Amino acid sequence: MSIRPQYCKVPPEKRFLTSKTRIKTENPIFIDILKKVLVEDNDPFVPEVRFNKGIPSCIRDKVCSEFGIDFSESDEAFVIDAEDGINIYSESERGLLYGCITLAQLTEKGAVDCVLAYDYPLVPVRGIKIYLPAPDDIDFFKQLIEMACYYKYNTVMIEVGGAMEYKRHPEINEGWVEYSRFMNEYSDKTKVIQTQTFDWKKNSIHTENGGGLYLSQETVRELVAYCKERMMNVIPEMPSLSHCDYLLTRHPELAERQDDPYPDTYCPSNPDTYKLLFDVLEEVIEVFEPTEMNIGHDEFYSIGVCEKCREKSAPEIFVDDVLKIKEFLDKHGVKTIIWGEKLLNAYHRGYGPCGGAEYYYKSPKTGEPTHKIPATYTAIEFFPKDVKILNWYWSIDKDYDEVYLKHDLEFIYGNFRGPEFPDWNKRIVRSRLGAIMSNWSALKEDNLQRNGFLYNLVYSYRMFWDKEFENRTYEQLRDEAFRELFRYKYGKALDEAAGKAAAGKADLIEITHTTDKRIEYRSFVDGTFIDMDIYKIGEYVISYEDGTKASIDIVYGGNITNQDVCWDRKLSDTMDKYDLDYLLIEVTYNTLPVKIKGKTYCKFIAKNPYPDKTITGIEIKPSKTGYSIYLDSIRFI
Repeated sequence: MSIRPQYCKVPPEKRFLTSKTRIKTENPIFIDILKKVLVEDNDPFVPEVRFNKGIPSCIRDKVCSEFGIDFSESDEAFVIDAEDGINIYSESERGLLYGCITLAQLTEKGAVDCVLAYDYPLVPVRGIKIYLPAPDDIDFFKQLIEMACYYKYNTVMIEVGGAMEYKRHPEINEGWVEYSRFMNEYSDKTKVIQTQTFDWKKNSIHTENGGGLYLSQETVRELVAYCKERMMNVIPEMPSLSHCDYLLTRHPELAERQDDPYPDTYCPSNPDTYKLLFDVLEEVIEVFEPTEMNIGHDEFYSIGVCEKCREKSAPEIFVDDVLKIKEFLDKHGVKTIIWGEKLLNAYHRGYGPCGGAEYYYKSPKTGEPTHKIPATYTAIEFFPKDVKILNWYWSIDKDYDEVYLKHDLEFIYGNFRGPEFPDWNKRIVRSRLGAIMSNWSALKEDNLQRNGFLYNLVYSYRMFWDKEFENRTYEQLRDEAFRELFRYKYGKALDEAAGKAAAGKADLIEITHTTDKRIEYRSFVDGTFIDMDIYKIGEYVISYEDGTKASIDIVYGGNITNQDVCWDRKLSDTMDKYDLDYLLIEVTYNTLPVKIKGKTYCKFIAKNPYPDKTITGIEIKPSKTGYSIYLDSIRFI
């Protein structure tokens, strides 16, 4: 995918950003971005890059005249005028950041490939939703924020739950660590507890948040500052009403269902619930200093169970809880967001009633109905209009968009998956706000790759920044996203290694291979872990001239996939979305999928463990029998 602005005039001759170029700004982020593309010396060089808050009318007129368009009123719109030095213009600091990033993207080996560029986003909210990192994953958290910033995302929603230190209630953190250790004992234990153990429906369990540990408030504050320095709107997510296991491990007396040994829903009729919840929310507000907060309310199943709550209707319980929390947040100048499916009388064409509809939970042991989930959807009739909705049922039925719009509720597409989303241009005109994509697993590179999150991130960039998006085919956009992800991961390493390989010595090894082994795809979320006993299917054993040996793992879904995966997408039979073959999607970023003689191969780059030694041979060693690994080529770089 060529990361270029929608409008760009190419110069008749290239000029260069060099060490002589002055970067006139007080923003250190802008300086860091441009320093990465400077070259030592070349002529003609650009004498100065200037950042200008505000877009003069003469610059607007120049853009409109040159490209034959009307000027966007988005405050994130920017102009790069490279005729006299380089001037970047925008009405906002965030727009200047995007102009700076775009200038870097348009610079190759120091040469600037534009004389006039103009761009603007199609939607105001372009976001990612993630967990807090484990203490060991803080560096990757920052790398992900850098990547989201590079593709001009402006929002990060971070689930906090039990994964941040609470000074007023340290027992919450103690309970969270103990509970997470128990739930994370083995892969899929959370799903056993959630779906196979009890005769009532339970929330999905999020004990990978923070790696099942917690970060100090000081550390979280630093991460929030890191995001805000890159112009991200940081929205803390604090599950309330439902998904509240983090609150209840040490306060089971507040649980709605007293017979649940792992309660996930608090009692909204108990005043002590709000004393605890508001204490916790106040600490989150102090650390994040947010303008908005997501208070959850999704997957709310234990409704009207206790004696006090049985006296109330389900819609009343739901709305009253939202209003209590909203009143608290309003006093702190924080706007409220919720996951909105409980406001829908929803029906999934594959498995029946869901969301805010009435239905019965069936016992995992007998298959008989045991637990009634009462309807909550009529709550939408008296729901506050200034609460934003995360619409994550967009893929179940597109008509649910209209339910929210009919009730004057603003919504953002949540759990967004751009490659699966049909009729984007038509639907976004109505909803207007934008979308936030989610990762419901530990914040690790392998998880985000294999869950398709990184492919989603890059593919969706075009949906957010290109008004001609739907005039292009999925095949074009898919292949561009594959190439762009591969370039993003390996581009710098390949540039640094270029020309160094000689006489069997190399910094990098490029391998293109495939396999006839097939392991059915699983997303690694909600307690499903990547088990290398399953996914490591072999290794490349490297022999060196001095007798040394080293190995490179062959990991199914990590750097290799089945040779017969499907590259196409098709509309789902049971939902309003496209179905993709995620066996193909999960290997993107770490590999570049390519077709060779009708088969799918994966090209990936490995570091040579001993770059100063001479390689004399590389041998494939499968872990087991019954399948083959096919090597197309090995290249030393």
